[in-house]
Amino acid sequence: MVTRSEPGYVWDFCGGQLAVDFTNTVGNRGAAPEEHFNTYGDIIAWAEARRVVGRAEAQRLRAGAERKPKAAREAWTLLVALRESLYEVIAAAAAGRSAPGADLARVNAEVTAACARAHLAPRRGRLVLAFDAPDGDSLSQPIDARERVRVCADDSCAWLFLDTTRNRTRRWCDMKICGNRNKVRRFRGQA
Repeated sequence: MVTRSEPGYVWDFCGGQLAVDFTNTVGNRGAAPEEHFNTYGDIIAWAEARRVVGRAEAQRLRAGAERKPKAAREAWTLLVALRESLYEVIAAAAAGRSAPGADLARVNAEVTAACARAHLAPRRGRLVLAFDAPDGDSLSQPIDARERVRVCADDSCAWLFLDTTRNRTRRWCDMKICGNRNKVRRFRGQA
């Protein structure tokens, strides 16, 4: 059965954007990284919680992974590698650096493949950009990207987030967690 490795773990979508939330599936990147994509079931659970896929699509992916465990492991490996490359590319852009060539090439290859499956589709009286499933029975999904990404100022966190503030001054992925933790650190350092 394709299940989650951490059934009680609650996904955090404080990044404000799909690609950024995808990269934030590793906790404490700046200190002792905690992997939350330990199984293909974890990826499906994240995608369903983030509404990248609906319940029916998640069930289809789980069933496909049950039928083809080797393909599920390959998809898991591909998506974790893509996530890491995406993190490197976005973090480099956020820091004003050039992205590592191999990471940029991997992300661009996935963007090209996703765009090849893109089309306009009617939904609720509007046209939306939609993506055909890759190669019929494939277990991978497209990921998108956007600007205004920042790296959390908490050194132990290093998550990415989309800064949607008007003056682009947001510092923390989540003020309730990292922001408060740093306020406490500053207070204790001054006390």
